Amino acid sequence: QKWKKEQGYGKTREISDDMKEFKAWKAQNKLEEGAFKQFKKEKKKAEIESDDDFQSWKEKLSEREKEQEDIYKQWRNEQLEHEVDSLSDSNADTEKKAVVDKPEKEDEAEEEADVDNGFGLDDDGDYDMLSDIAKEKGEPAKVYEEADPEHSCLGFSFTDEQLKRAASVKEMCSRFGDEVADQTRMLSRLRWAVKERLLYCPVFKAASTSWLVNFHKLSGSKIDPKVGNLHKRITKLYPPPSSYKLRKKIYEESLKFIIVRHPFERFVSAYRDKLIGFSRNPHYLKMRELIIRKYRKKASDNSTLPTFRESVDFVLDELRKMEAGDRNINIDGHFMPYTRRCLPCAMEYDLIIKFESLEEDSKYLIEQCGLQDKLRVSHENPAPTGPLGDKGFKSKVAKKKKGTLQNSESPPPAQHKNSTLVTLEYFQDIAQNKINQLYNYYKLDFEIFGYSADDYISRFRHEDA
Repeated sequence: QKWKKEQGYGKTREISDDMKEFKAWKAQNKLEEGAFKQFKKEKKKAEIESDDDFQSWKEKLSEREKEQEDIYKQWRNEQLEHEVDSLSDSNADTEKKAVVDKPEKEDEAEEEADVDNGFGLDDDGDYDMLSDIAKEKGEPAKVYEEADPEHSCLGFSFTDEQLKRAASVKEMCSRFGDEVADQTRMLSRLRWAVKERLLYCPVFKAASTSWLVNFHKLSGSKIDPKVGNLHKRITKLYPPPSSYKLRKKIYEESLKFIIVRHPFERFVSAYRDKLIGFSRNPHYLKMRELIIRKYRKKASDNSTLPTFRESVDFVLDELRKMEAGDRNINIDGHFMPYTRRCLPCAMEYDLIIKFESLEEDSKYLIEQCGLQDKLRVSHENPAPTGPLGDKGFKSKVAKKKKGTLQNSESPPPAQHKNSTLVTLEYFQDIAQNKINQLYNYYKLDFEIFGYSADDYISRFRHEDA
């Protein structure tokens, strides 16, 4: 009757033909009635001003709903566009591993510190061509482009040994379970050669400089890789794609590789390079002073270079602090376990290159990706083999003019001894209990990548130092 009155119907007019309109009106009236009840309820609770009428309240309600909708849209956009790198749409465990893709503090310290042995300083110790380097920057991919199958890693064919390595890593990750459960997929660890579909996580003292030089060549940069900080330069030249969806697609299409090394041989290499090698780098000079001040027992020893035993004690204490969650540590990525940086149980690398077969493995990668016209197999930044100076042992590298590229065909410096034999010699003066402690901190590096410490644990039986 109310509806009939609003429509101007007489008492005798039938409304059966207008039933659809009536139902629509009735439904609308119900909504209004429900809203009015809510209005009265809120007014009774003094949740709105007493002089607000029903219409103004409805407008405010609408604004609140719009605000909530905007917040939801913003949240959804951040899930898609923010640096949250869960690359599985359905795997709940992977979703739990999603993290903000932001370099950690120690990553920045690693890159800041890695300016030694010619990479970052010219022969006079002066930074050169910095204005050009400041402008050197790669643009992140914004739209999807097909890769050239002839000059990219699409269709990479793996050898039986390479498949075996990747399967072994996967199996070991599953065995460790809870010990690697906190590993998260962090794409900031990778250097993104999108065009070539080649993604790389640098492990310091495992041919990282050699492969960053290769990435430098792919970029087409005319500035010598030895000028400025190579790690920071490559990070700027190879940013990840701009959107989550594009990162995911490129990640899935690309060859993801890592170069690993026997953890103790890597440790000795880092010691020889950063702690007793020639350096003007304040970071490592300060580290040397700290080691000597805290761990030197002989007051009569005036050497400005820490011994290997002193350095082991220092690194062990710093690793203990790191495991305890202390962020104020004095070591960088050269001495940290590489499973901590490159997160193999989360990143799922396709290709595991062993430092022990670096030349063979690198050559195969270059050929399979069709990059042999641009790249070569080399070993840059080897351990120093030159004479001892006041700032450490010098490297036997031929001098060159500032800002010029080194001859790409020049061979790397010869190594006097096998890396394993050199490492065994260094460890023969280290107490067995400290070797065991060091092994435990690098355990994941050993176990996941199939390295053994038996020669070190069974061969040396010294008493505690």
